[in-house]
Amino acid sequence: MIEVTDAVVRFGAGDDEVAALDGASVSLVPGEVVALVGANGSGKSTLARLLCAMTLADEGSVAVDGIDPATGDRERREVRRRVGFVQQHPSDQLVSTLVADEVAFGPRNLGLAPDEVSRRVARALDVVGLSHTGAHDTQALSGGQQQLLAIAGILAMEPAYIVLDEATSMLDSCARPGMRALVDHLAHDEGLGVIQVTHDPLEILVSDRVIVLDAGRVVFSGSPASFIGGHGALWDATVVEDPCARAVRACIAAGLPEDVGVAPSDAVSWLLAAIGQARVPTASLESVLRALMPRGWGQGERLERADERLVLSRIDFAYDRDACVLRDVSLGVRGGEVVLLAGRSGSGKSTLACVAAGLYEARSGTVTLDGAPLRPGAVGIAFQRPEDQLFCESVRDEIAFAPRNLGASETQVSASVRMAAELVGLEDDLLDRYPFDLSGGQARRVAIASVLSLASGAYLFDEPTAGLDADGRRSLHRVVRACAERGCAVVVISHDLEEWAAEVDRVVLMAAGAVVWEGTPADLSADADAFASAGMRPPLSFELAHRIRAALGEVRA
Repeated sequence: MIEVTDAVVRFGAGDDEVAALDGASVSLVPGEVVALVGANGSGKSTLARLLCAMTLADEGSVAVDGIDPATGDRERREVRRRVGFVQQHPSDQLVSTLVADEVAFGPRNLGLAPDEVSRRVARALDVVGLSHTGAHDTQALSGGQQQLLAIAGILAMEPAYIVLDEATSMLDSCARPGMRALVDHLAHDEGLGVIQVTHDPLEILVSDRVIVLDAGRVVFSGSPASFIGGHGALWDATVVEDPCARAVRACIAAGLPEDVGVAPSDAVSWLLAAIGQARVPTASLESVLRALMPRGWGQGERLERADERLVLSRIDFAYDRDACVLRDVSLGVRGGEVVLLAGRSGSGKSTLACVAAGLYEARSGTVTLDGAPLRPGAVGIAFQRPEDQLFCESVRDEIAFAPRNLGASETQVSASVRMAAELVGLEDDLLDRYPFDLSGGQARRVAIASVLSLASGAYLFDEPTAGLDADGRRSLHRVVRACAERGCAVVVISHDLEEWAAEVDRVVLMAAGAVVWEGTPADLSADADAFASAGMRPPLSFELAHRIRAALGEVRA
């Protein structure tokens, strides 16, 4: 059992000292999945590092199966062996070039015999479904496979507990159900204690217990049913809005028993059985169906016809002499339009964005902005981790870099800084701060502002809300819509189709480097074959809505 009692962790010194954890007490037992939830800056990652002895408490205590990591180096090493830690970005913790060597790294450092190392490597790769990749290059794996590899490397250490810090935030919709199934298997079949730092409503709903942090303190600890059903205001303030969560609430209103739990699939199965036994009125089915429809989907196209500002025509692209990564891709984005670009990992979305921004030169085809050939730097692009783009000594200089680099006068630079800061909601007192002293959410806003200060006619945002809390996501939604309202052409790349549904005018699906489907959100909600054409699994809300529509058809027949 892991027991954290009244833990305090401070950063900084003197007047700048901040308590990231302020008297937090939590526990984790083997065979349990705990969701650790809270706003950015609430102390979740600090607590995650505390659990695996990457950080020691300034006050309070931590005990892992009775071992206090603060006692000495030997105890700290033993806690690190017992508690595995998987970071949000797997590339940050991969150290080897071959898959088998990556998984073997930990056991070899334990001094185990070669036969035992081989046994652990084979078993860990089998558990995560990568048994066929042992001889593969780690950098040739997809993002989802790299995340599974990072977990395999931890499992080979045979820990008693595993901490996942936003481990699914970069996974596509096809990989996430498999990751949830793996977490369930590790806890309930393998007997590990699993704690997940997460903003994902589905991960929260299928956990055994939820812990909510606010300003370094535990403000809730209990079941997912109690969290969503009995603490609705806290849920709404903490968790990203989601159709499945709304559907669960509708099922609770219809009489969902506590013993069924609040996993969305289980809740809908209960509802359908209750309808079949005439224990629930048909109106409850209709209520849940409405809840499952992401807000904005089915509303039709709201954008008036306008000129296409950013146009890609017949684009082919390959890295070096490799096979084409992009094949005959054509895409036009109008001024004032927000396009959602989606597809499985490796489908070519980010590569297309780099071509559209002039960072990569196409093998064939053309890219134009406002009818003129694209010049590098004319299109703003924010990468998956835009905070990695920061490099200046102050927030002000960071935002000013792009217009200064293009030769703008200091008067123009000041106006651009003010415009971009207002768009992302940065307060004036942050402009003279060192960017690397900011919170994760603040750094993300600075990075986005440094792109917006370019004052371009087109912007590309690659997974802009990954890892952000509910407020951070809402803020980014407003930024994207504000760019469109200024007449810019906007492309958002995201795995979270449901999240962006209400914010976009058009959806484009990619597969194997080609555009395979495009249309309005309304078109997508009505096209049962759209996701299959992209090799994607529909969002869970779509699957549940399909089950309910079928049931309604039978009831009304």
